Amino acid sequence: MNRSRHPSQAKPSASRPRVPAHVGRLGHGLLLVALGVLVWLATAPAAHAQVLYEWREPGGTTVYSQMPPRPSDGVLLRSLKLAELPPAEQAPAARVATASGPPGDSRAAWQRADARVATALARVQAAERAAREGQSPRPGERRHLVNGHSRLSRAYFDRVSALDARAAQARVALQSAYAERDALTGSR
Repeated sequence: MNRSRHPSQAKPSASRPRVPAHVGRLGHGLLLVALGVLVWLATAPAAHAQVLYEWREPGGTTVYSQMPPRPSDGVLLRSLKLAELPPAEQAPAARVATASGPPGDSRAAWQRADARVATALARVQAAERAAREGQSPRPGERRHLVNGHSRLSRAYFDRVSALDARAAQARVALQSAYAERDALTGSR
């Protein structure tokens, strides 16, 4: 029985090795993810620039905030510069500072992060559905042989590889969206 080989299993030609078509597109997707992470890092508040205020309300409750208290709210006990704290105390203080920012910022950041995750998840589902549905050969993607058998054409394997690459890119984008949302852990 004559079986066709998948292009990745084909013998390489002597002139030059074959590179799958999806490799270039996958590299482009990773470049976009890396660029997104760099933008996020550039726009994230720097810990050394943050100040945390400790103050006491009239009822005796101690409050930590990025905003100093108004005179009617309480008495300022001290202000802490995060960069000047011991290393063991910097991470918890940064989480408190992030969580105690202006009231709408934290909620809005979580809503934006949740929206990015939902969008990325929908794209993964659509890409995986397209990859599943794309497994069936389309008209013109089969070559009929003289002996009555048929084999799949190169166009079929290129199309399926491209669908698989899109699904892989969508999964990478979803993981990136989850990581961005997880970075907000201390801010809710």
